[in-house]
Amino acid sequence: MPLKLTLKPNEKVLIGTAVIANGPAKTEFVVLNRVPVVREKDIITEDKADTYGKKLYNVILNMYVNPAAEKDYHGIYFILMRQMIVMPLDPRAIDLMVEMSKHILAGDHYRALKLCRQLIKFEAEALANVKR
Repeated sequence: MPLKLTLKPNEKVLIGTAVIANGPAKTEFVVLNRVPVVREKDIITEDKADTYGKKLYNVILNMYVNPAAEKDYHGIYFILMRQMIVMPLDPRAIDLMVEMSKHILAGDHYRALKLCRQLIKFEAEALANVKR
């Protein structure tokens, strides 16, 4: 199914393993084949991953953009999941983690990334409560 993308001026997007940088004007184009697509605003780099949830997101992102190396990230994924489980999170976060893992097992890393974004919000709330 084709994916229509609209890029804002100077916006970047990761398509497959290529980073595409837009010029000074708004641009629309269509990706005709099935490849990983991630907007710059949805990327959490390893150096910006300063919590377990963000590290988890980075690991899933790596699985998504490099499916051939997915298994290389499984060990890290499970270690980070264990760290998340012992955190004092909202009980709904556990359901998210289960769903996230199901999507990873099904090869749907994009959906797992979306769920992980929600998990990061639960983690931020828990960390804010701990600091009080």
